[in-house]
Amino acid sequence: MKNLRGPLLILLSSLLFSTTGTLQQVAPAGNTPIVITEIRMLLGAITLFLWCFFTKQFPFNMKKVAWKALFTAVIAVLLYQIFFFSSVGKLGVAVGSVISIATTPIWAAILAFLLYKSKPSFFWTIATFLAIIGVVLINSAGTSSGEAIGWALLLPILAGLSYAVEIIFIGQVVKNISPENAMLLEMSFVSLLLLPVIFFYPLDWIFTTQGILVSLGLGVITAGIAFPCFVGGLKLTSPIVAATLALTEPLMATALGIFFLHEPITMNMSIGIVCLISAVAVLVFENKKG
Repeated sequence: MKNLRGPLLILLSSLLFSTTGTLQQVAPAGNTPIVITEIRMLLGAITLFLWCFFTKQFPFNMKKVAWKALFTAVIAVLLYQIFFFSSVGKLGVAVGSVISIATTPIWAAILAFLLYKSKPSFFWTIATFLAIIGVVLINSAGTSSGEAIGWALLLPILAGLSYAVEIIFIGQVVKNISPENAMLLEMSFVSLLLLPVIFFYPLDWIFTTQGILVSLGLGVITAGIAFPCFVGGLKLTSPIVAATLALTEPLMATALGIFFLHEPITMNMSIGIVCLISAVAVLVFENKKG
């Protein structure tokens, strides 16, 4: 069961992350990707600060923090937020999500090889192949509009690269401190770097009922809870496996749409779901075997 804890935490984080794009889409008019990012990171940091305070995780030894890895992860997650939310704004939730998420494990494998000479396993190759096919099939309806062309396609690709960099380097940070402390530091630095944006972009949409609910959803659920779950799973799972497991995020989003919004399910979606479940089963089997 201990070997399964890492994958299960990553799958839980995928469920929480799956609401991110939709929350941005239902945000009131006037929202911008950079303000969405700042609100998400700021409220996420506050959530984690309260959690660490009440669970008595303060103080922690700052000398144990891998600062170079942390700051690399900070820049990466900052770029990811901007690239991802910009891609969702330009291409829509389905297209932006499918490209960014599908490219992440490929980038993670490339980075792991370049940095650590770590080669993906046979099981990972099979699982990633199945998962990418599944993600594409699930989102095929959203990617057929013909709008996802030109330079805008670079946004989700760069989002995938940024996410892979964050996965690799935050994995180094959590070797010495808890996932909650690691993400508290990361989100605090990102929110501080972005703080000046509040003086240059409209914020009135935040102070509406819908804006408050969207902000809380982004900050508490998709940041304050989801990121520590993911990083906690990353502490027990290799980065390239974690990146592939994160491909289940569109599966979670699709399931929410089917069961709670009563969206129709197509043949492509059905096959895609089977592919993703098979990919997860392969990785869980490998992790349990290991």
